[in-house]
Amino acid sequence: MTKAPFPLQDQLRGFSRALFSTWLYHRRFNLLFDAGEGLSTSLLNRVFGIRKVFLSHGHADHIAGLINLVNIRNLGAGDQTTELEIHYPQGNALVEVVKNYLAQTQSELSFSLAWRPLEPGQTVALDDRRGKTFLRTFRTQHSQKQLSLGYNIVEARSRLRPEFAALGQAEINQAIWTHGKGKVVEPFEQIIFTYGGDSRPLPVGAITESLFLCHECTYLKREDDERNFHQHSILDEVLDVAEAARVKTLLLFHLSLRYTQEEVRSLVGQALRRRGAAFQVVFLFGDRFYPLADLAGRPGTLDPSGVSALDEDDRDTAGEEKP
Repeated sequence: MTKAPFPLQDQLRGFSRALFSTWLYHRRFNLLFDAGEGLSTSLLNRVFGIRKVFLSHGHADHIAGLINLVNIRNLGAGDQTTELEIHYPQGNALVEVVKNYLAQTQSELSFSLAWRPLEPGQTVALDDRRGKTFLRTFRTQHSQKQLSLGYNIVEARSRLRPEFAALGQAEINQAIWTHGKGKVVEPFEQIIFTYGGDSRPLPVGAITESLFLCHECTYLKREDDERNFHQHSILDEVLDVAEAARVKTLLLFHLSLRYTQEEVRSLVGQALRRRGAAFQVVFLFGDRFYPLADLAGRPGTLDPSGVSALDEDDRDTAGEEKP
């Protein structure tokens, strides 16, 4: 069996191009992050696996797929009875428009549809058999008029306290016997997945040591933000955040249509080599994930041209210039 080129390869499906559509489905937890158009067409009957939707904000390219998602869940050939929860930033007027539209046009659903407004710092229980995993929200910076949110999936874990970390197993067992487990082991929270939606660079303190950070990267060069909107992130800013937060894997998404896949590979590869990055990088281009590993030789290591050795024969050079 071939080793997965990046963590969560078998768990994630998605699509993202700036302005057009963004959504990301995490199969392990049955979660959908954002709901851009085309998600139901792409996922087909997999939409019945979605239990919770988490919207980062209310712009059309992140919520336009909600209407068809609800319709397919109601009429399609799948489980039509399981509850669907849609979580969204408190007071987001654009999400409320879709909510009201669905209330008028889908008044007789076969399943329970629950709308859950969220604020920064809230937690949401996830369907996890061990009961140790939950989702926590944090504030992002995108629209000045509406609240936007990022989401961390957090797992409750335990580890040796620093003073016992260097001991062998026999010594650890003896320490637990002598002092009790609570004196030897400490609980901690591990962020195992982060989704930031569209935003300026995410706050490092909210995502520190995330194992898998999904960060928008609309622009690869600062001069490409010719309209100076200051609503999106630039590659160097994103890499600064990933380094400061000590993340393990970085997924770049929401890339501008101005870039071809080869341009993304080249520019991101140059930036990684220049920095000597200590984390793996993956980018979502349309509906495909492309790994560009860290420079320590882990899967998908960059060759001198910046092309991933894992899929160099599977290139998609199609691209259009953004107006």
